[in-house]
Amino acid sequence: MCSSVGNRDHSKALYDRSQQELISISQSVLGELKQIHDTSTHCAETFLRHFAHHWANHKILVKWIQQLFRHLDNGYVANTSRATLTSVGLRAFYDHVFIPLKFELSEAIFFAIDCHRDGKDVDLGLIRSCVDVFPIMVLASRVSNLASIQAATNTQMEVSLYLHEFESKFLRRASDYYAQNSKQWLELASASNYLYKVETIIRQEAELSHQILHASTRDKLLKVCQRELLERHADAIVNQGTGMHFLLEHDHPEDLQRMYLLLHSSPNGAAAMTCNFHHFALGRAKAILKERAERVLRLKAEGKVASADDPVMVEQLLALRTRLTSMIATFFAGDSQFERALDSALQDVANNDISKETTNIEIFVMYTDRILSGKIKLPDESMEHTLNELLHLFLLIADKDLYAERYREQLAKRLLAKRYVSLHTERAMIVKLKTQQGAPFTTKLEGMINDFTIGEDLGRSWSSLRETSCRSGIKFEFSVQVLTQGFWPAQKQRELHLTSELQEAKTQFNAWYKERHSHRLLAWIHALDNVVVRAMLRTRSYDLLVSTFQAIALLLFHNSHVSLAFRDVCERMRIDSATGRRVLHSLACGKHRVLLKTGHRKVIDPALDQFKPNKLFTSKLKRFSITMPVLDAERRRDLESDVQHQRNFSIDATLVRIMKARKRLSHQELVGEAIHQIQHFTPDSKLVRQRIEGLIEREYETFGPASSLAACRYLQRAEGDPKLYIYLP
Repeated sequence: MCSSVGNRDHSKALYDRSQQELISISQSVLGELKQIHDTSTHCAETFLRHFAHHWANHKILVKWIQQLFRHLDNGYVANTSRATLTSVGLRAFYDHVFIPLKFELSEAIFFAIDCHRDGKDVDLGLIRSCVDVFPIMVLASRVSNLASIQAATNTQMEVSLYLHEFESKFLRRASDYYAQNSKQWLELASASNYLYKVETIIRQEAELSHQILHASTRDKLLKVCQRELLERHADAIVNQGTGMHFLLEHDHPEDLQRMYLLLHSSPNGAAAMTCNFHHFALGRAKAILKERAERVLRLKAEGKVASADDPVMVEQLLALRTRLTSMIATFFAGDSQFERALDSALQDVANNDISKETTNIEIFVMYTDRILSGKIKLPDESMEHTLNELLHLFLLIADKDLYAERYREQLAKRLLAKRYVSLHTERAMIVKLKTQQGAPFTTKLEGMINDFTIGEDLGRSWSSLRETSCRSGIKFEFSVQVLTQGFWPAQKQRELHLTSELQEAKTQFNAWYKERHSHRLLAWIHALDNVVVRAMLRTRSYDLLVSTFQAIALLLFHNSHVSLAFRDVCERMRIDSATGRRVLHSLACGKHRVLLKTGHRKVIDPALDQFKPNKLFTSKLKRFSITMPVLDAERRRDLESDVQHQRNFSIDATLVRIMKARKRLSHQELVGEAIHQIQHFTPDSKLVRQRIEGLIEREYETFGPASSLAACRYLQRAEGDPKLYIYLP
């Protein structure tokens, strides 16, 4: 049929008639599909099934026409540059079926997908076959050289029509669907149930996209679901009665993890979750603080004083931090926002003192002392972990310089009383503090450890002299620890009349030490001394661990059968009345009453009380310690005053350093920069302003021309602008 008979060529007529036949068939299909659509308005699947059926038949028709009239493509089409029969057939379907019905087709697909979302049984393969028409129709409208239906199917899809005519409408339809239903679902379900439903929906939408849609639509569809189901309701999900706080309170790990996975990428969701976690952590931490306050009030009602050596509060805070840190790592993927929220909550509590008598810093330091002194027995692994946890608490404290001073006091007590687990552990803790705060922060602590280590060598040298104690007149164990004044906490020198034996030992050590270090001056601090006194009471001997003041007081009653008045004791010891009260109260009114007194059992009356040995004293312990109240009652106030004095120097140095680098700064910039740079305490802006005024008014002397002294100032105000400061070199 495609060959010429004589001089006549029928190729054009055959080509035109084939094209007309394809158009005619397409037009008849259009009429049939319109009738089906009009008569089955409530059954989208019926319309889709007929459309898919006609599309499949049309492809078969085009395929066989191309096969039967292959010579037209090879000859006539090639010579005339007209469209191939395959392109003609697809274009006929595009112009006469797809374009007139593309709105109805899209709506039917959307309706079927909505039915699938509602849980109805829908043929997804049917939907996929209809969706695949869109990319092929783009080829039909733009390409005229398609060799076959198979070639058209295998050609790289052009998705512009799919994106414009189907995907954009599909995404809007999905957005409307979930916007309409999500609010109702959230009102009827708890937060955990709603999130479970959303998780299921997102998984189903991903599967649906894979089965029926183009690959480019998947991420866009999931973003729509994320926006309509989660982002728009993030605050409501997290903050409702069954939201995050409820899940944290009742320990729902799977629901918490699901909430984080679904909401963490949403700005509103992440902020709401972090805020809820902060409030939860703060509430739990405040409950611990409240429990401590109730204990303090209960003790006060009983006439007792709450001690800083109370491990309960610190152990509860450490347990809370461990639990919440584990929760962050497990449920919230170690999110740094949650870690900052936890630190912020614990920081609020750590810097909120219950009472002025006992600060949280003292409580933290005393707990650290319990660990390092061995009161709490821990294996090496647990020791390291606990010290790291205590370091985290330290980092939350605002007044780190005050912590350092308290820590230094307790370190001194541990070293001098030899109540430490090991020097290695002490050094390890100091290294941790040094790593966090820098070398200047731990200079004194390191100096104390070095002093103590050097003192061991000094002690061995002194012990070699002790071997000749019979010739030197020393009849008892006598060791001395030499301290460098700048490293160790300052102590007041108190007068005390020593026994002749102690005085002789002291004199011998002074002479021996002066021979070794003639340029050094020794000052004896008896308040830090420790003495072991062996007492024979009721036919049994006891070893009493006491201070030198207590030991001298006990020795006054040696071989004495008469009572001594309070004033007599003070005069013989050459101590003041306040010191005498503390010494005698510890011996006669404490737990181990080795002395008897007249009058009230728990109160010292300097005018009337008489004291004598308690020969009927008994104790189950062979060796015990008799603690004495601190002699320096004003030490706490002096320490805080010293810290404030050092803060003034620190602020001054920071201000001068900033101005030296910047030369000119406004008041607000200088104050803000100073507060930002000071790390070991939080300076008050009012104090910074006062120090600035001091630097403006203060003068210092420096060498001028001809080596003469000249008066200079650090800062001055700019002329015409009192809020602008200028550095004076």
